[in-house]
Amino acid sequence: MRYAVHTTRRTTIEIDDDLLDRAMVALGCTTMRATVEEALRRAGDLAADEADRRAAAQNAYLDRLEARADLGVLASDEMWR
Repeated sequence: MRYAVHTTRRTTIEIDDDLLDRAMVALGCTTMRATVEEALRRAGDLAADEADRRAAAQNAYLDRLEARADLGVLASDEMWR
């Protein structure tokens, strides 16, 4: 099993104060760092959830397709002759 190595990096960025204040309230965070980390965490989770949803939709489509077509023939060279 692989374990993720967590590293941190110090950086300087310009952040809109109003946007930061709104994000702090929306996310329930009390510090700038916690707000940025939570926003990044949620963005990553949202992207992973969307990828999982798309993969599930593709698998469901292939399951339905398999009932109507021979996937072995579609994947073979015979299909493209």
